[in-house]
Amino acid sequence: MAWGDTHFANGLAEALRRLGQEVVIDAFAARNRATSAIDDVSLVLRGPRRIDPPAHGRSLLWIISHPDEITSDELSKYDRIFAASIPWAARAGARLGHSITPLLQCTDAVLFRPQGIPRGKDIVFVGTARGIARPSVVAPIEAGVDVTVYGPDWRRFIPGRFIRASGISHSDLPARYESAAVVLNDHWPAMQKEGFISNRAYDVVAAGGRVISDTVEGLQEHFGGAVRTYDSTSELIGMLRGDLDDLFPSYEKLDAVSRRVRMEDSFDARAQVLLDAAIGTLAR
Repeated sequence: MAWGDTHFANGLAEALRRLGQEVVIDAFAARNRATSAIDDVSLVLRGPRRIDPPAHGRSLLWIISHPDEITSDELSKYDRIFAASIPWAARAGARLGHSITPLLQCTDAVLFRPQGIPRGKDIVFVGTARGIARPSVVAPIEAGVDVTVYGPDWRRFIPGRFIRASGISHSDLPARYESAAVVLNDHWPAMQKEGFISNRAYDVVAAGGRVISDTVEGLQEHFGGAVRTYDSTSELIGMLRGDLDDLFPSYEKLDAVSRRVRMEDSFDARAQVLLDAAIGTLAR
């Protein structure tokens, strides 16, 4: 699994277990597990690689990234299809000839919640460089804005003094997000184009943090001001050079948004939707 995918799968599995389900997680290498015949329902989290479901039982597909790689043939293998984008679900459903239900990404509300940590001054980015000079990080640093970076593969693109660590424990993320002045976020081009909001925005806001991200349809509106968006790196740099407190709502409003995200956009909320869908397919 890629950076973050394992934690996403674990969070969803725990939510399904809280609903009384027995859950087993298979990584990509175990996708053809010999014992899959005993599974009632298979749920595929579709990221960068296609995975066809087992021939036995019912199957659900949740497309959370790389929408540009989805084909009608792939979708035809599944009993129910979900996608983490409202606009793409409608467009792709019509284009590919399959019913696709919007189901946005989410957060682990058990882990990501405010701890009352004072907000500091660090501008934080968490993530891999993806083998490219990600503009959301490189452009501010080149313009003289300090960015604290956690993640691998950055030494080719930015001076080492900006790299705090090559990674950060998942359990340490809530405190890091809450204490940051702001957390930078961006999206793969296809996700940005097709309205797929990354789950990092959900995690940061749930933890009580603030986000500046590249523009994705519906992103800023969904998070009620806790996420601000930019259309160019020059706009991003201008935002980071200004008073960040002027960009975001009050603490009370941010806290209210955090509570809403933890209630409505949690793994528990998504697990209930998926469980209901699974029960529906089994009843056919």
